[in-house]
Amino acid sequence: MAANTPPKTGFVLPLCGAAVLLGAGLFGVIGAAWGYGLFALALVLFGVGLGAFAAYIFSHAYETDTLQRLWSGALKLGAWAYVWAVAALGGHFTHEAFVGRMELAWILFGPAALGAIVAVDWGLYKLLVKKNLPTWQRFGHLVTREAADPAAMRKTFMDDVVLHRSLYAVSPFRWFRHTLIFWGFGLMFLIELAAVLIREAWPAFGGRDIWEDTAHPLRLAFDFGYDFTGAMVLVGCVLALGWRAVVNDRPETKFADTPSAAFLLFVVATGFLLEAQRLAALPADPMYWLSFVGYGLARMLPAGGFEDGTGDAIWYVHVFASCAFIAYVPAKRLVHSCATPVGRLMNSQTGLMARKRESSLRGLMAGTRGE
Repeated sequence: MAANTPPKTGFVLPLCGAAVLLGAGLFGVIGAAWGYGLFALALVLFGVGLGAFAAYIFSHAYETDTLQRLWSGALKLGAWAYVWAVAALGGHFTHEAFVGRMELAWILFGPAALGAIVAVDWGLYKLLVKKNLPTWQRFGHLVTREAADPAAMRKTFMDDVVLHRSLYAVSPFRWFRHTLIFWGFGLMFLIELAAVLIREAWPAFGGRDIWEDTAHPLRLAFDFGYDFTGAMVLVGCVLALGWRAVVNDRPETKFADTPSAAFLLFVVATGFLLEAQRLAALPADPMYWLSFVGYGLARMLPAGGFEDGTGDAIWYVHVFASCAFIAYVPAKRLVHSCATPVGRLMNSQTGLMARKRESSLRGLMAGTRGE
């Protein structure tokens, strides 16, 4: 058992680095560029690690040891770069708040966002890693690249992770609403990651802040992306809630996650209302129709949008509801959107699963003989 336990000292230096960055940010020694630079580095490392891991499991064409070192090293370093980025940004923005350079809204947003990040990261770790660690420690030695079936892995990935064909075979309607929510939310998340780099990181390094130019083509492209993916999620949630009302008291209700659908619908709806408030305060411009949902709602609002107090209230409601939803993800069935594809990919490896069953039977037989 001791041989399988990673040494605790491997965490000391990275955690000390996080503490140094946090302190440097708190005392104003480093600026936001440090945090955003580390965040960008984390994204690059995650991309390299996931790409190498995909090559590792989907093909036998590349050398095993090199790929394994590459994806494991890149993902580990990317995780620590992410921790360092959070520490640096947390320290910097706390310093900015203490010296009076931050508005109250952002002072309140910071702890809420940090709490949501910690909650979702820890929750996903417990559900996807810690919960499965005993199984991995027992059977991990059976999972080898040579025994894997890359063709089955690729087919399952396309059928069950990308296209969700197995769900379509059961119910085209459930497939449609699930796909809208799954891909709408996933693509919105990726758009937000790119937006953070352009909206926050680029100006922190001295670049032009194009986000203040509401008619900038790149800003408009992001607005369209947000509205398109938001509309996907909105329609998916409405269909899910409508379906739940139709199948009330039937066995099909076990496939419904009404609290998550209602919560996500509320977050998206308040986001569109906030976008409408922003656009209503701007001079009319046909280009704003790229934000087709928000601009359509804006034309139904009073001239200039709501009063400041109402607009601020909408901002608070949407932002804190968004943070709460992020923290809520690991608590309910929504996390199965991450866990189920992993399970299907593993089940596609019939050879590995057979080796696992054989190992279990040998263990049971050995235990019986021992008695």
